Amino acid sequence: MKAFTINEHRRGGEYLVGPTALGSRTTYLVYNVVEPGRSASLKAAAGHEEILLVVEGKARLALGDEEAVLVPGQGAYLGEAPDGVIYADGGERVR
Repeated sequence: MKAFTINEHRRGGEYLVGPTALGSRTTYLVYNVVEPGRSASLKAAAGHEEILLVVEGKARLALGDEEAVLVPGQGAYLGEAPDGVIYADGGERVR
């Protein structure tokens, strides 16, 4: 087991826990905080599949031709989908 503190792994506008912290090249955790009225890009690395989970706020997810609204506890399997955007346009922070 390897414990970590997410706030110690900031990279740009997101937090990324990966090989440096975990010692594994196959396991990553990406954590974003999107402030009200803002958006954040979703970019999957080549060869990686992703799952998005909303833990706070109401998020609008746009991915290719698809769009969905997610609330806390809901997630979406993104697979190796095209780049997308997550929007916090519900008046509250999204995490």
